[in-house]
Amino acid sequence: MRDVIEIKNDVEFIKELKKRGGETLKKCFQCATCSVVCDLSPNESAFPRKEMIWASWGLKNELLSDPDIWLCHGCMECSEKCPRGARPADLMSAIRDYVYKHFAVPKFMGTALGSPKYLPLLFLLPAILISILVLITQNWDLGNLFPIKEGPFRYKEFVAHGPIEYLFISGNILIFAFTFWGYKRYWHNLKCKLNKPKECSFGSAVVKVLIDLALHKKFKQCTTNSTRYLGHLFIFYGFLGAMIATAVVVVNVVGIFGQILPEDMNLPIGLLAGFDINNPNEVREFFGLIVKLFGIFAGFLIVFGSLMCILRRYRTEPQYGKSSYSDMLFLWIIWGVAFTGLLCVLFRLMQTAVLGFPTYFIHLILVYFLLWYMPYSKFAHMVYRFLGLVFLKMYGRENRIINYSVSN
Repeated sequence: MRDVIEIKNDVEFIKELKKRGGETLKKCFQCATCSVVCDLSPNESAFPRKEMIWASWGLKNELLSDPDIWLCHGCMECSEKCPRGARPADLMSAIRDYVYKHFAVPKFMGTALGSPKYLPLLFLLPAILISILVLITQNWDLGNLFPIKEGPFRYKEFVAHGPIEYLFISGNILIFAFTFWGYKRYWHNLKCKLNKPKECSFGSAVVKVLIDLALHKKFKQCTTNSTRYLGHLFIFYGFLGAMIATAVVVVNVVGIFGQILPEDMNLPIGLLAGFDINNPNEVREFFGLIVKLFGIFAGFLIVFGSLMCILRRYRTEPQYGKSSYSDMLFLWIIWGVAFTGLLCVLFRLMQTAVLGFPTYFIHLILVYFLLWYMPYSKFAHMVYRFLGLVFLKMYGRENRIINYSVSN
């Protein structure tokens, strides 16, 4: 006789998943079409079929410890082929969204990033802090908050870059401490439900997953949605390029290369492609020009990639998929960061301070919004997915293997 398994269902958890985009989960009648059509679903204990039934029963603990939710890359083929309109892809997204909020430290930040009613307050905090720094730079001249200036200008004349960077670095040290705590809790919560021994070490799994991510192997296997693959690819390499450019700027600032780059290229702006053009003589510095062009190119990749993803979501038929608030907020924020950063470059070249200073102000707010709230927004999926895929790689949880061997 088999052991009796006690099922502890959580009705409030079901309601949360419905609010986050999984409102059709009760339509599922376990036909397994979703698992059959998915190019990434393994043969054994396939997803998203089991996740659909666990969610329907309210098995919160099962889903919070399930690494398979990160195997799904959101191509939406399962939702398009579902005969009942249960939209499994939306449910998988809702579960992932719940994970960010559940493991967030402090928890109220996860709640705030998941609700539009808190959005004004979330923008208000960086706006106030940056405004204070602007006023300090302007010697507390309230009538000169956005100084009108003709001819060449530097963005540090609007707000001193030293305090901006100190605020940025100190804030992120605190945020990443909270982030590490949440990620550590999640890692210890993951479980292998197949009773399989580990196939490789943590370090080996990390290397393999990094290679997969760099090549976007999983996205390539989702054959039904090339637009999402390209959009994600552009965003991924746009951020990578911007981070490389930033690293060069930071090294230059500490004097290793000498002052060959403009001093205006500070950390938060460089990180997200908002490069300044200081003056024509400095622009002619070959190395500085290459770094600037590289950063600008990275910014364009982010703009085009995020715009592709936004348009894809708006064009998706409602019966096949519904974009959550968290998804759209994240996409619009990263688009806004890169777009305003590129505008900062344009207005600096045009020597138009009257447009450059306000745009720079908005850009800084968006940069701080994106990076300070990273552990509580869709941006957190970057690390959660990485951890989930590393765990799966350690236990050899790979794609389906079709065996055509014929027995005699």
